[in-house]
Amino acid sequence: MTETMQYNQAGHVNRQSDTFHTGRGSAAHHGGIGPAARIASWRWKPRVAHIQNAAAADVGRGSETMMTFARGDLFHAARWLKSGGHKAMVVTGFYIPQAERPAAESDGPAGAVELCEALRAIGSDAWLVSDEPCEPVIRAGASSRLPEDHVAIAPADAQHFERWIDAMRGLVNHHGIDTVIYIERVGPARDGNPRNMRGFDIDRWTAPLSRLTGLGLHVIGIGDGGNEIGMGRLDSIVIEDVVEHGERIACTVPADELIVSGTSNWGGHALVCAMYAMGCRRAAPLLDIAWHRAVLADVARAGGLDGVTMRNTPTVDGLSEERYYRQIRMMSDIARGRR
Repeated sequence: MTETMQYNQAGHVNRQSDTFHTGRGSAAHHGGIGPAARIASWRWKPRVAHIQNAAAADVGRGSETMMTFARGDLFHAARWLKSGGHKAMVVTGFYIPQAERPAAESDGPAGAVELCEALRAIGSDAWLVSDEPCEPVIRAGASSRLPEDHVAIAPADAQHFERWIDAMRGLVNHHGIDTVIYIERVGPARDGNPRNMRGFDIDRWTAPLSRLTGLGLHVIGIGDGGNEIGMGRLDSIVIEDVVEHGERIACTVPADELIVSGTSNWGGHALVCAMYAMGCRRAAPLLDIAWHRAVLADVARAGGLDGVTMRNTPTVDGLSEERYYRQIRMMSDIARGRR
């Protein structure tokens, strides 16, 4: 992947003069497997498409419409990861500064930890990445699930961030990391600043983690509202037409594959379920509802907020627990062949 970009004073990409190029030609969708294996893998596509449809269930932000413009990307992303030969950084954390008790939201961390666990279970490796404002919630989700040295926290201030990005470049080279997965991580809009769903500029509380796309990695994006890193894969008019404030908040950073879902945690679970359906049976514990309840409880205990209600509850995007876990269960059942 090559990239030409400039950054504003806060370290975020200036979209007025920059271009992004993602992907590795045809290899980006082949997952490093040979022609015969690629042909054989297509037998999984109908089941993965069923999982993708379940993940995209609309909760009021136009996810089903946006997903149609990235249909098939879940299949390609899962095929890329399922071999166990790819090491990844999984980036998350969406800070809510206007809450009574500001903290990271609950959507994103659970899905990110799930992806890290899945990759490690199939013999690969993964590092959970976020920034200082989101750190308490991120570490709570990772606690007892990931080694401490597999959690990387970026400083929010520009001066220290430059040294951190250099350190991450060293981590990538040392461990042979070749993939970065963004899940519910806000990215720069057209004006170069990250904005939440209300159109509020949260640059002050957001490290420019989109710059990890400049390390030559395969990029997978997971999001639900148009303002997350990876949404630049869609034409901006799609987001503008279906998302409130879409013209102001749409993230311009693209991905090789984009998974659009009703909540980003659903998108993370969809990717794990797709990998399971393709034969990654060691990810089986992550298909159980109990795992998801436990990680959300840990996130809430650390102050994690529901992104819609802005309350400290073990819920996601204003959904009832019944509604939220219904989709988790549905995707798990599809992956297991029960639907």
